[in-house]
Amino acid sequence: MIKGALIGFGQVAEKAHVPAWKESKDFQIVAVVDESQERTRLAAEYFPGIRAYASIEDLFRAETKLDFVDIATPPFLHGKQAQLALQHRCHVLCEKPLALVPKNFETLRAQAKSHEKTVFCVHNWKYAPIFLQAAQLLRSGAIGSIRHAELHTLRREPATDAGANSWRTNPQLSGGGILVDHGWHNFYLLHGLLGAEPKAVAARLTLPRFDGVEHEAICSIEFPETSAVLYLSWRAHKRANWGVFYGTEGTIELRDDLLLLDRKDAEPQKFEFAQKLSQGSAHPDWFQTMLEDFKTEIQKPKLRYQNLREAEVCLWLLTNVYQSHRLGGKSMALPRSGGGLVHA
Repeated sequence: MIKGALIGFGQVAEKAHVPAWKESKDFQIVAVVDESQERTRLAAEYFPGIRAYASIEDLFRAETKLDFVDIATPPFLHGKQAQLALQHRCHVLCEKPLALVPKNFETLRAQAKSHEKTVFCVHNWKYAPIFLQAAQLLRSGAIGSIRHAELHTLRREPATDAGANSWRTNPQLSGGGILVDHGWHNFYLLHGLLGAEPKAVAARLTLPRFDGVEHEAICSIEFPETSAVLYLSWRAHKRANWGVFYGTEGTIELRDDLLLLDRKDAEPQKFEFAQKLSQGSAHPDWFQTMLEDFKTEIQKPKLRYQNLREAEVCLWLLTNVYQSHRLGGKSMALPRSGGGLVHA
């Protein structure tokens, strides 16, 4: 068994991570870190016999045989905690965003390679059945060459577990608003579905207060052969996800729990799914599917750092989206593959 510790036992860990860990035949959670005794007691109900610690430093003083950590804390802690885990020879699974500052990302990558460990960001949306189906169709050339793509994420408010004083709306703790919450997911979805590196990005954001985080974002992203638009909102009239891919031979449209394939000279095809993309925010089944790739990166060193590359592209885009907004929507060129991160 691959033994690990949960770092942070909030709603994401409880609702999304725990069900997958409990079902896994390859991984075992043996420890939990949370400063709240109430939360660690709850963790013990899910994992009888689990060892609890108030800090990650306490964890590593006591636990010397951990294989990995699962970091599910607010974003501002991710970089420091991931670095500490690597220093203690642990593989790292980390909620998005993996890093908010390019310098921290570069440090993580260097340490991961130096210690020969994987750093794997939770890119769970790509494992949703509807996106797996879309990826299969796009790779097969079902609609020819893709010319334009759009992904829309509509929410009426920040995550339901986030109150008025939540870290999600505090820029010092979250690093951003809807872009950090859902933009990161959409960035790696586009990167993977289009199978290409983004070349440039321009954006406009809506901030309700001068010291707050963005509640709405419109991003235009240029790929070598494709244009793309992301629309993200915490101020929508309803909760929904929608997307469309226009190709030279047809279109693929995603309507939350429905995929429509419309091809030239062919009858339209409909693919229906049991769960809406916008249904809840936990998605433990996606997390469980993702664990197979995490296990592969742990066990097969030659296949490591593919996920880390996805996370780098996400950080490229996130960093330059904010810079574009600060410059009035100016288009920002992105580095070529292997060219390093742009510092905003």
